[in-house]
Order: sequence, then structure tokens, then C-alpha cells
Amino acid sequence: MSAGECQTRNVTEDDDASDAPPPLDSEDIALLKSYGLGPYSVPIKEIEDEIKKHQQTVKDLIGIKESDTGLSQPSQWDLVGDKQMMQEEAPLQVARCTKIIAGEEGAGEGGAGAGAGGAAGGAGGAGHAHKPSP
Repeated sequence: MSAGECQTRNVTEDDDASDAPPPLDSEDIALLKSYGLGPYSVPIKEIEDEIKKHQQTVKDLIGIKESDTGLSQPSQWDLVGDKQMMQEEAPLQVARCTKIIAGEEGAGEGGAGAGAGGAAGGAGGAGHAHKPSP
């Protein structure tokens, strides 16, 4: 540029068409794909794929599908021990109160009638107040 010459370009000039970037070749694409990857990224990816393949093989050999029931694997079940524990425990007795029987005032003790065979036939202590449930 010489002294006094304009230092700005005209917007109407069509120099943009000649300045188009060259198309990307396969080497440029490979470089862009590997940008940001560490030196061990490819071997790690291969090993992760191999681990997934082995996990699938193990699942196929076991023959058990994972479920969200919360049960442990059948190989960890202790059926004999669980059966013995169920026999040793006292059975749970559950009943629903159907009506309240007023006790004698002199005895100071109230009673409650129970449904389902009288499993919970109740007698409250001296200080317990029995109220009908809604």
C-alpha cells in the first residue's frame, strides 16, 4: 500500500468466491475425529466393548434375566433355612375390630370384640380408652 491509499475494502467486491476453503479429504476428517482424544482413548474403547461382550456371554450362560423385583439370585437363596425359620416363628394374628363392648364400670376394664375368628380379642388395661374407629 502506498501512502494515502484507502485501507478498507469495498463490500461489493466478489473476492469471497475465490477464497472458499478447499474440501476436506479423509486425512482431515480423521484428524477432526481424533481431536480431543487422549493417547489411550482407542484402546480403552476396545476394552470396554470386549467387557460388554463378555458380560453378555455370562448373562447368556447363567440364563437369568435381571428383574427389578429386589430378589437376590437363586444361587444365593436358602430355601431350607427360610422354611425352618417360618416354622419356628409364631404365626401373626391379625384381626379387625368390629364393635366395642363396654366393660363393667366396677371392673374398670374394657373389652373389644374382634372379627376374623377373634384372633385379637382385646381387653384393654385400666387406663386405656377404647374409641370406635371411623
